[in-house]
Amino acid sequence: MAGVENLARSNRARPVGLVRPGLNMAELPRVDLDPRTGYDFLTSCCNDCGEVEDLLPEDRLWLAETRAALFSDLGADTVAISCVSFISEIGRMLVVRPEIRTARELVAAVDALSDQELLETLLGELVDSPELGQITRHALDGDKAAFEDLQRQLEQHKGVPVLLGSITQLAPAARRVLHAWLPHYEKIEARVARMIDRDVASRRAEDAVADPLGFVERATNGIRLVPESRIRRVVLGASYFGRPYNAMTKVGEVQLICYPIADSSLESAGRMAPPAATVRLYRALGDETRLSILRLLAEKDLYLTELANELHLSKPTMSHHLAQLRAASLVTMTEQGNLTYYTLRRDRAKDAGPELTAFLAR
Repeated sequence: MAGVENLARSNRARPVGLVRPGLNMAELPRVDLDPRTGYDFLTSCCNDCGEVEDLLPEDRLWLAETRAALFSDLGADTVAISCVSFISEIGRMLVVRPEIRTARELVAAVDALSDQELLETLLGELVDSPELGQITRHALDGDKAAFEDLQRQLEQHKGVPVLLGSITQLAPAARRVLHAWLPHYEKIEARVARMIDRDVASRRAEDAVADPLGFVERATNGIRLVPESRIRRVVLGASYFGRPYNAMTKVGEVQLICYPIADSSLESAGRMAPPAATVRLYRALGDETRLSILRLLAEKDLYLTELANELHLSKPTMSHHLAQLRAASLVTMTEQGNLTYYTLRRDRAKDAGPELTAFLAR
């Protein structure tokens, strides 16, 4: 009991959230659920957007076989292979194109874009980045040196090469990836659509108008948005293959979040299959670094940079660990302007058992 009491005292002493004055005075955004399979089509193609353990057994097999077939189709086309990692960025166009419903319609809409328009969609998030926006705009304008500099900075940030080849090769390469992936995804699209529709229908029973930010936090399993004057609308695009993670990007005045559909929306995985939430919890706790992160967050809320510096880790590595913890409902991520900070979810930590509670209360 002493450990629980110490944790409770720590909770009371913990400073309030790190929200900057003025940000919480903005008008609350409108929240819309978007059940179109286009988001999931792109996510399923992306080779680092989700965890195979969060899929149904038949889809784990499908994904492994289909990705092998994709890379076989792409052969030695290294530019197209590099596009696979960021093909999900095309989801930005779905926000402004509500008439696109299916994966095939999305591919047709991409084919109708000029190469420059497709490039602006693929690199749109980088254009909006405070750090990389200027150099990305120069690259889009045809500045070869700027594009090479962008390649170097992205590789340094990600730890692996991201954009290969020249900028003129990116749009044709992205189209090739989409056309290669489409016939595979269409074989399962109807079944995925049923799961997405089931998830969206259950969430529409909630009131997204009275508490829009709480609605977003519940749907995303822990992303807490702070109202911003520039964000007037939040679009929640449902995704199966992105489970258990969220993907976020801003499109003008819209915050797009591709969120993972709930466990309850999946088709049956069989009586002997353990609940996905239980697997995520113990997978997250089975790592010394993640336990250290929880211990730091038991003392106070921290920004990603602070956590990375404290544990001497790179920001991409720290982001990966925090994504695992958030997926397990152990932390909440708060978006505060261009900054992000993390909070321990103490109720979930208690659910994990007395040993974790005692460790966090030291």
